[in-house]
Amino acid sequence: MDPTVEVILGRPAVEDSTDESYGEFILLGYNGPPDSASLRCSTNGRKHRSKMTFRVREQANGIKKAGISETKQNPLQNDAVKDSSKHVVSYLYYKGHAVLVEYEIDQAKDMFQIGRSSEPQIDFTIVDTWLAASSPGSVLSPLGHHRSQKVKSVNAKGEKQVSSTISRYACRILADREEPNKCYVYAAGFDTSRNIFLGEKATKWQKKNGEFDGLTTNGVLILHPNRSADTENQEMYIWREVSVDGEIYTLRETRSSTKRGDLVPDETNQLQDGTLIDLCGATLLWRSAEGLKQSPSTAELERRLDELNAGESLKIFLDV
Repeated sequence: MDPTVEVILGRPAVEDSTDESYGEFILLGYNGPPDSASLRCSTNGRKHRSKMTFRVREQANGIKKAGISETKQNPLQNDAVKDSSKHVVSYLYYKGHAVLVEYEIDQAKDMFQIGRSSEPQIDFTIVDTWLAASSPGSVLSPLGHHRSQKVKSVNAKGEKQVSSTISRYACRILADREEPNKCYVYAAGFDTSRNIFLGEKATKWQKKNGEFDGLTTNGVLILHPNRSADTENQEMYIWREVSVDGEIYTLRETRSSTKRGDLVPDETNQLQDGTLIDLCGATLLWRSAEGLKQSPSTAELERRLDELNAGESLKIFLDV
């Protein structure tokens, strides 16, 4: 059986279920161009995988908000930002004015990060499937949004190199160590210095409760599988956007628009079994640990397939 089909439909392999896990993300499609085997080998296969299991860490590395401050100096010169032991989100405004949100370690949470970067703090490296485009024209995102190719250079084969639309630090996951079914996704991940910077042109705002929030350039979209419809005419499945602070908004008019969508207060960033995450260049499917336990095993799937094949053979025999 195709290993990708096995992962999506069946339980994970034995070696993936020996330790307690929160679940796993499955990349729909290639992780990078189809010919990127050398890229996978260069990282010993740890990064460029088709799936990644998120396990309970030996030592918690989750974070929670510790305080908010303002500065009129370049945030790069701020002591908190320069302190590589602290996680800080910086909201940059005009003339060097910035709002700094500091975080501290949360012993009840584990944090995982996803993005295009291969830096050590990124747990799951995701690469676009269209990094090399041999013909001119345009590129479509996983949602079908139209955008022009951004050609960076032409390689030795004459292929146009398209710039990636996946952020180096695309998103982060916070998982509850006591209740492993509670995993939440947030836009933006921390760099090697444990910083997130939202520049002057980034979409950001102050919420009614006084806290700050923002969106990444191309956004992190989420689609839950069991969305209840209020009316018969309402769409059952609707893509939403996740903010840096984990709140849910309707989609912007265009992927990189500076005008945010409307807040959807009754929807959550908590991952469900079957939730899809769109990183603008790659789409991830979340399978929760509980969902995988309830899925049929590989042996069960193969037995059902044999039964179907046997039934089809009998039908052909009777027709003859």
